[in-house]
Amino acid sequence: MLNNAKVREVLEITAGVILLSLGFYFFLLPLNLVIGGVMGVSVLLQDIISVSLFMYIANTVLLFIGLIFLGKVFFVKTIYATLLSPTIIWILELTIDNNFFMQHMTESPLLIGALFGGLFLGLGLGIVLRSNATTGGIDIIQNMMKKYLHIPFSLAMYITDGIIIFIAMLVNFQLGLYAVGAMIVSGMIIDRLAIEGKSGFTAFVITNFSDNLQKAIYEKLERGITKLKVVGGFSNEHKDMIICTVDRMQIYQFKHLIKEVDPSAFTFVTRTKEALGQGFSREAAIWQTKN
Repeated sequence: MLNNAKVREVLEITAGVILLSLGFYFFLLPLNLVIGGVMGVSVLLQDIISVSLFMYIANTVLLFIGLIFLGKVFFVKTIYATLLSPTIIWILELTIDNNFFMQHMTESPLLIGALFGGLFLGLGLGIVLRSNATTGGIDIIQNMMKKYLHIPFSLAMYITDGIIIFIAMLVNFQLGLYAVGAMIVSGMIIDRLAIEGKSGFTAFVITNFSDNLQKAIYEKLERGITKLKVVGGFSNEHKDMIICTVDRMQIYQFKHLIKEVDPSAFTFVTRTKEALGQGFSREAAIWQTKN
């Protein structure tokens, strides 16, 4: 039986795949914008084979390649999103023309299509990646490159998608440039959601009232702390240092707590690029639920 964390994960993956599928179908496909992946190849071949059918075939083949080279765990985590995307595209093909929105864009349709296509894809992929899942397709090749060739996943992504976009630029250079723009927009949003979405601030507080501050942090922010004994280099005075990482919404309340408990505390705050663990990452929440 699925627990609450798992149900939420499935719902978020579903929402992410729906968003990226809508962005591709309504903004990129009608303009023949190719931004890499199986979806990009399907645009190049749409005059030969329908987009959804090609995605079904390519994703299924790549899925079983992933099973062979990346194992059963990867296969199980990937199969849902891998088959959901072409299914959504297939339903859209049967019900709504892909030019439904773009036909009304009379000014700068390529710019609008690239912008909103990249936006939707970035949001969708970012949500999926935050849920520790993958959309399959070319992602499987990228994971294989990472595992067997020891190429960083980001570099593998640029290599595979870059090849596809380069082919598209040979067909139509202008469309290829807009596709590059859409890919940049998508990548920025993915970084924002998948990485910076887990970011926060880490505060280092040197205080004489560590117990009172610790209690206030637990009660009002529900955050854990690390406490260290420190010695002042000039005064040779022994004090406590509290280290606490909070999310972006809590940093102002945290600083207010410090001012209330110990106005004379020495505090410095650093921006934390990525915070992993209980309260910050999905992995920890799932682990806690299972244990």
